[in-house]
Amino acid sequence: MWKKVVSCAAAGFLLASAPLPSALGGNAREAHAAANFNDVSSSFWASKEINFLHSKGIIEGYDDGSFLPNNKVTRAQAAKMILSALGEKEPTVSNDVFSDVKKDHWAAGWISLAKQKGIISGYEDGTFKPEETLTRAQMSKLLVRTFEQEYDLSVKDDTVEPFSDVWINQEFRPYVSKLYQHGITTGTDSTHYSPYSSVNRAQFSVFLSRTIEPSYRVSSAENGGSSTTPPATTSTYGIVKTDSLNMRSGPSTSSGVVASLKRGTKVDYLGDQQGYWVKVRYNGQTGYVHKLYLKLKNEQGSSVANRVIVLDAGHGGKDPGASGNGVVEKELVLDIAQRVQKKLEAAGATVIMTRTDAATYPELKDRTDLAQSKYADMFVSVHTNSAPSAPSANGSEVYYDTSQNTNGSESAILAKEIQEQFVSLVGMNDRGTKDNDFYVVRNTDMPSVLVELGFLTNSGDAAKFKSDYYRNLFAEAIYLGIKNYYSL
Repeated sequence: MWKKVVSCAAAGFLLASAPLPSALGGNAREAHAAANFNDVSSSFWASKEINFLHSKGIIEGYDDGSFLPNNKVTRAQAAKMILSALGEKEPTVSNDVFSDVKKDHWAAGWISLAKQKGIISGYEDGTFKPEETLTRAQMSKLLVRTFEQEYDLSVKDDTVEPFSDVWINQEFRPYVSKLYQHGITTGTDSTHYSPYSSVNRAQFSVFLSRTIEPSYRVSSAENGGSSTTPPATTSTYGIVKTDSLNMRSGPSTSSGVVASLKRGTKVDYLGDQQGYWVKVRYNGQTGYVHKLYLKLKNEQGSSVANRVIVLDAGHGGKDPGASGNGVVEKELVLDIAQRVQKKLEAAGATVIMTRTDAATYPELKDRTDLAQSKYADMFVSVHTNSAPSAPSANGSEVYYDTSQNTNGSESAILAKEIQEQFVSLVGMNDRGTKDNDFYVVRNTDMPSVLVELGFLTNSGDAAKFKSDYYRNLFAEAIYLGIKNYYSL
């Protein structure tokens, strides 16, 4: 029944194939009812899969009732979860298993069994390295070689190259391709798999659940479904961006203060958003903080995945904006904004447009109210300049506000990142970033900027606006500026 099939000394893996016990079959939806862990809310992106594995006895939490979904998976933990999924029980060991796995190690029995079954081996120096973290590439190989016979995880098309960072002659490419074609992964964003990033407990739970329970799998263009990328498998944390932030017991200023957090403090982001309040964990305690005072960041994958970004194409409808050299502002900025939208959505962001056609004209208050009502993480308004009396005036500039915007300093950082891309990528004259209380950046509280792409009245700038190639570069510049802001 068990057979050693492959050796990978560099990764420390020996993998095997085995049938899955029938006890893991049946209706996976039975595990959906409610979260079993105090840090995995029902709205958490991987809650269904975590609860499914927990209901089958494959995964466990910690003594304090937490699951710690963002913690990285170690080799010892992987051995336990895979063997549990196979219906195995932990044996008792009377001798040391490896030089670094003594008989009293918490996972000694699991590691001994993994070695015996040929699932995960030790290293050439006689160690197992139980606390070494598992990479996404190693995980893909482990899952495929363990379960491929039971679930016929064959490659449907050898020519499929879904991820730009998993090239054709890469060792792990066949395993990643199988997981993709069978709807077990869509990558960390639409084009990347991040093979050498560590996998965390939530991600591993999703991968394992989709492997052993086909009803959890997602669609992809290659297997006949939609090519839409589901929420990226990211580990999110928050960095406090104000001098003092109260973490409260509930999502309200009337709730008691659990802890006082200083600027730069890192907290685990647990989701469970209620309005602008989000649940976090710090120093073993959980509570709620106001999202506007956190910079949410992803530990891996796309830096913009799961961020809510409002894109505002200026003017519209009855207000055409500026015009010059055959270009009308309301039409140009809508086209650029829609191109940015596609790029952000492909990277996993949620994008909200203030207008989607040239005939619509939202009032300025409508635009800012929309951003506030959607509890947006960012607001970007797209415009062009005009100087009929000075046709030589040219170049890009980006505005932000520090007079009233709660995130004025963060807006300045965002403005700098976008402006740098306009100059380096599009080749625009650098007019810099400027603090100005324009309505849309003054009346929003999230990081907000107003970009001026260039001058319609300048022949050089206008020539770029008429070019599809340069329009895409302008969009790419805004996209990269946003992406880089969340990477800082």
